[in-house]
Amino acid sequence: MAAKKKSAKSGKKRAYHHGDLRAVLLEASLALIEKEGIAALSLREVARRAKVTHGAPYHHFPDRSALLATIAEDGFRRLGEALSGAVGAARDPGARYFACGVAYVDFAVRHRGYFQVMFRPELAPPDLYPAVGEASTAAFDVLVRVIEECQRANVAPPGDPFAMAVTSWAMAHGLAALSVEGPLAHGMPGLGENPHDIATIAVETLRGWLTAAGRARLT
Repeated sequence: MAAKKKSAKSGKKRAYHHGDLRAVLLEASLALIEKEGIAALSLREVARRAKVTHGAPYHHFPDRSALLATIAEDGFRRLGEALSGAVGAARDPGARYFACGVAYVDFAVRHRGYFQVMFRPELAPPDLYPAVGEASTAAFDVLVRVIEECQRANVAPPGDPFAMAVTSWAMAHGLAALSVEGPLAHGMPGLGENPHDIATIAVETLRGWLTAAGRARLT
């Protein structure tokens, strides 16, 4: 029996050193944020929920800020992947623009824990955690490239694609925030209750305006 106990402990230790604990801690952190909000997050509480010793999280995250920075960076990376996947599956520039906007809202609704942390730079200062900014820029660049494609296809007006991307992002982000923690989380008369359907209507409207402005330059 003693030999078996020793073997079990060794196996647990190996899993710990191979990084399984880090993933468990992040999962526990996101669940805590979704349920109780960012204010409830602490390394001690995360350790309790992950069923590990209070000191275990410090092997991966020196403090709360580092944990939040990791969540933000991972969130932006996942968002970038979601946007790229949606854009890659669309058939033309206009459809890619539409897919990008809807995918943004869908990501926020499906990953509320990430979304609540990603756009709070005071939680993970960019000067201390530059990787967060790099991941954020990479995700935003997906939209900029789509806008540039729309301009080349004359389905978006000429001008600074970055400025148009910021405008489009502001709309999508507003929809996402309202769907995650605002009145749209419970639906709205005339728009329905499904955040995906609401995003579809709103993004389609913005795409129509963008397309009309692009075509107007040709007349």
